Amino acid sequence: MRILPRGIRRPLVVGAAMEQPLDAIRARIPEFAGYSDEVARRLADEQIRGLVGEALALLNERHAEYFAGEVATSYDALIRRCEFVNQTIFRFIEYAALSDEDKVVLARVDMALVDKAGQAEAVTAETLADYLRDLDAAFDHRDGAITAAV
Repeated sequence: MRILPRGIRRPLVVGAAMEQPLDAIRARIPEFAGYSDEVARRLADEQIRGLVGEALALLNERHAEYFAGEVATSYDALIRRCEFVNQTIFRFIEYAALSDEDKVVLARVDMALVDKAGQAEAVTAETLADYLRDLDAAFDHRDGAITAAV
């Protein structure tokens, strides 16, 4: 039995547990590819990163005055995480045989990123640094879940 990343619980009923985060993701990304095979996983990764990148870009567009100094550096690093697949991490699941439980874990961590992207509209100048830090942590959590899935 694998040890799951902190905060992720092993589902009791895999089918129902899988549908909930997938439905929530598809509410924001209607054509979400899922995790069935390597092509779907690559597209799903791109879709999740794209959604987060769009949220960050819109935040910067609406409130360019927020982005200065350290915040600008954090923002740029996150934009790069959104633009490019993390090959060091992604190679772990691209061709792996994932169990249904592994797919549930991935769906949950992807949903956390989708949720965090959805919070961008409420970010203020005072909360921006924390928001970017939380978003970076959500990406790190996702990377940990991916490596733990194989």
